[in-house]
Amino acid sequence: LEGRVCKIPILPNIPVNTFWDLGGDGTSIWFHQRLGMENRFIDYEGGSKKQLEYFVQQMQLKNYLWGTHYLPHDAEHGHLASKGKSMLDLLQEMAPNWRFEVVDRVNNLIIGIQQTRSVFPSCYFDEDRCADGIAGLENYRQEWDDRLGDYKPTPLHDWASHPSDAFRQFAQGYEGEK
Repeated sequence: LEGRVCKIPILPNIPVNTFWDLGGDGTSIWFHQRLGMENRFIDYEGGSKKQLEYFVQQMQLKNYLWGTHYLPHDAEHGHLASKGKSMLDLLQEMAPNWRFEVVDRVNNLIIGIQQTRSVFPSCYFDEDRCADGIAGLENYRQEWDDRLGDYKPTPLHDWASHPSDAFRQFAQGYEGEK
């Protein structure tokens, strides 16, 4: 992250966008403000085995000026546990005044990872509020396959994949302020 982890003020008059990874085993949310050509990640929220309501409540406590909330492609899929409602449906019910956008799925995960690498030079991260998310980005890695004696084509799915996948929603879905 070459000197791009520092203290970043939260600017009250600039909208805060969020980028999500949703899942029962872990949810991650990056909080972002765009200032000029800089993409400033001002906050991060993550956790495992916590309900969607928990994250919405935590966000409401932050009192940010909300921009757009970017969700992964599978946020539109219905789930049995929620009587066929999707995560998008549930979020819209909990926060009806928020604007959500579902990021298109990339056909090849490696392309999404390359897109993510290409946006890093414009990104800055608050060293305190984003510490857990930064740790996830730093620990995201390929998985070794002993049988083949080579790396698997997809990254290791562990705790670090959630903040990394949420950050990838930024690279794949954010096109600047509209």
